[in-house]
Amino acid sequence: MSLLLKRQIERLETAIELSNDWLEIQYLMAELDQLKDLYQEPDAKAA
Repeated sequence: MSLLLKRQIERLETAIELSNDWLEIQYLMAELDQLKDLYQEPDAKAA
C-alpha cells in the first residue's frame, strides 16, 4: 500500500472517531470503504 493511501485511510479513521454528525460519519465510512477496496484490488490480482 502506498504511503499516501495509508495516510488518507488514517485521516478518515480519525475524522470518523472525532465526528458527532451521523450523516458525516456515514459519508466518511463510505469513502474509507472505497479507499480500502482500492488497496485490496492489487492484492487480489496478484493472487
